[in-house]
Parts: sequence; C-alpha cells; structure tokens
Amino acid sequence: MVGEYKPDRYLLDIKRPHTFGPIDLPDYYFEHKRQQAQAMNMAAGSILKIAQEFKEKFGKLYSLVESYKVHDAEVAIVAIGSTCGTAKAVVDELRAKGVKAGLLKIRSFRPFPEDDIAVALLKCKAVAVLDRAEGFSATGGPLYREIKSAMFGREKVLVRNYIYGLGGRDIGMEDIHSVYEDLLDIAKTGKMKPPIIYLGVRE
Repeated sequence: MVGEYKPDRYLLDIKRPHTFGPIDLPDYYFEHKRQQAQAMNMAAGSILKIAQEFKEKFGKLYSLVESYKVHDAEVAIVAIGSTCGTAKAVVDELRAKGVKAGLLKIRSFRPFPEDDIAVALLKCKAVAVLDRAEGFSATGGPLYREIKSAMFGREKVLVRNYIYGLGGRDIGMEDIHSVYEDLLDIAKTGKMKPPIIYLGVRE
C-alpha cells in the first residue's frame, strides 16, 4: 500500500540542494505557525481517508481511537502504545468476573481527537490515564492534561493520572490490575486523592 519511497526532496541531494529547518524570522513566523495549525486541523480527515483505503486493501479499519469494551464500562483506562495489549488482557479477566472495565487506546495524539474521546468516556464513573512520560508541569503527564481538557464541561467523570514505565521499565498485568482496583474504589466512593500516581516507582 505504501509503495516505493520517492520523496520530492532528499535531505542530502547535491544536485538539488534545499534548506531544511531554517530559522523563521519575525516577518513571516506568525503566518507560518498559523499554516501549521491549519494543516493540523485538516490532518484528521486525511488520516481517516487513508485508514479507509487501508481497510479496502486489508480488511481492518483503524480510527483515531480504539475502544475496547468501553461502551458499557464503569471504569476505564486510557493509554497509548503497547501497554494497551497488556490492558486488554486485564480487561478480559475483569469482564469474566463481571467487572465492567474498558480500555480506550489513543492512536492519534496530534491532531488530538477530543470529541471521540469524550463521547467514549462519558458513561464511565472513573478513568485512569496512563502516561509513559513526565510533563514536569506539576499537573500531570501530557496525555492526562489533554484528556482532562477534553472532558472539561461535559459529564462529571473522575480522572486520575498514572505515570509509569519511565526509562523503559516494564509494566505488568498486576500493575494494570492495581489501577482498575483503584478505579473501582474511586467509582464507589466518589473520592480521588491524590490525582497523580507514580505507578511502580521505588519510593
């Protein structure tokens, strides 16, 4: 589907030299940043168009988010990347025990699909956002802040941030189970303190 790589411009093309990443002076910096924002706003449509082409060739549809048993979930985890495979296995175990657990996998961080995310999570009582990054803002990781923003002004859903796996540290099923246990307690009591947890860190 991708085909042979034939870029319009090579980084090192001695016959057709180009400048990449030059400094942008005040004369046009503002306009260029506005163009970048416009391109980002248009990117979601392009991603979905290519996803449809992929489905026609290979039979599998990828969207900006992937919902796994979230439609009736009372508690859910939001994550990115390979951690979602581990979380799916835990969701299956919990569902077998009658626990309404779900998972929302974010496939596109930019552009951020806030409407898709908010709609998917509205029925949940408590949500955990797993961040494999530290934002150093003292207000949680980057994905957590985006999720909180997406949920602002909508139905009240308690959202807690779990920062984990920094430096490549593994996260196992027992860690994911502990997150769901926390969520079930939050959903039951309606109380959540602190809002940010470091999962698996040696205190």
